[in-house]
Amino acid sequence: MKRRWTKNLGLKILSLGLAALIWFVIVNIDDPAITRTFRLSVEKRNEDVIASQGMCYEVLEGDAVTITVKGKRSVVEALTTSDFSAYADLSKLSRWNAVPIKVELTKYLTESDTPSITLGTVDTLIVTLEDTETKQFKVTVVKKGTVEDGYCIGELKTKPNIIQVTGAKSQISKIDEVRVEIDVSNASEDFTTTGAPKVYDSDGKEINSSKMTFSTTEVKVIGTLLNTKAVPVVIEVQGTPLHGYRHTNTEYEPKSVTIAGDKQVLSQVSKIVIPIDISGKYTDIETEITLDSYIPEDVILEEESRSVMVNIVIEKLQVKDFTFTVNDIQFKNLNDKLKFSYSSSSTSNEIVVKVMGSEEELNNLKITDLAPYIDLQERNKQGNYVIEIRFADLEGIEIQNRPTVSIELTTEPDTTDEDDNQGAGIDPNQGTGDGVLDGEDATNIDNSGDGTVENDADTGNDDEE
Repeated sequence: MKRRWTKNLGLKILSLGLAALIWFVIVNIDDPAITRTFRLSVEKRNEDVIASQGMCYEVLEGDAVTITVKGKRSVVEALTTSDFSAYADLSKLSRWNAVPIKVELTKYLTESDTPSITLGTVDTLIVTLEDTETKQFKVTVVKKGTVEDGYCIGELKTKPNIIQVTGAKSQISKIDEVRVEIDVSNASEDFTTTGAPKVYDSDGKEINSSKMTFSTTEVKVIGTLLNTKAVPVVIEVQGTPLHGYRHTNTEYEPKSVTIAGDKQVLSQVSKIVIPIDISGKYTDIETEITLDSYIPEDVILEEESRSVMVNIVIEKLQVKDFTFTVNDIQFKNLNDKLKFSYSSSSTSNEIVVKVMGSEEELNNLKITDLAPYIDLQERNKQGNYVIEIRFADLEGIEIQNRPTVSIELTTEPDTTDEDDNQGAGIDPNQGTGDGVLDGEDATNIDNSGDGTVENDADTGNDDEE
């Protein structure tokens, strides 16, 4: 029997080895070993241990890991990232704030089918610890979209209106505002909606709040709608600038604004009047005026209509001398029984009037525009008078001095004396030579009110009889 087992022993061992080799080759051809890599997020366990110490953490390294899986092709190809669990136990942080990352295969496999798992270069979770801080912030509502025409949002209430935010002290210190964004597109009646709070820095940029906790994750917003109306804005300039200066122009924007409120209240508002006092001013006035104090108590302004920009132009005036003679002067209201003449000093001298106005107005002004005249309304007796010259009232023009002229008023000769003179052979039309305007040929006095005086040079001509 023993000889039967040992007979051809070498051949039998060779056959057994060959069979094993063939089996190994067949197995590897049908289901060979392969490797695959997976990227896994690392779960942080026992975070409450850190929170209980009034601390919070931020991951410096190890938020995710890469693993290499080697095993049967039929097994490995069927695996997904959900079949693995990568985690770090924060309760086991070292003094260097590091903890090993562990990876487990969560899918059940037989021992022979279980592949090998190898971590990549990152195999440790490293964190930094920081004190935790909690602060309160008022909730600000940000509207998105526009309501229907003819309406605007009058009031927005939030519940709660204050939120507590907890997080790393360095992150909480960056928060400037907590906002809730709502969509009001095409709203035409009062509404209630909700929104998630978000945090923003002083530059209006959103801050990542994934590591922060809020006292509430949802804010209720209650909105009311009001009727709207467009009304004109009127700038009412009051007072007078410093002497020598003039208010020449007022520019402002916007020319109209939109107000909102109850329809009956709006019907009583036709315009918004803004008085501005320029008394004693001598420079331009540029100012921004908030409109809230110029509207009724039960009316509000749309956000785009809160203020008006005003520019009031105040111009420095110029003074210019204008020279003229008595020939340029008209007279009015001469008594029919009196004759009029200028004194020799008035006829020989030029008269100067100082006129104040803008440079453009003075450059275009002529003495004929000023229309100098004297009014003889109160002069009913013969005699010598010094009388003030008056000028036409021109808008924007101011006379700075009051020049005068000397005149003489004499009585008209009696008509009976004239008849006697004619009988005596004396020509009544002959000039007297005393320099006084005398007779119809000597002067043509217009008593119709146009104030024109014309001197006739041929006062000494005699008619032949």
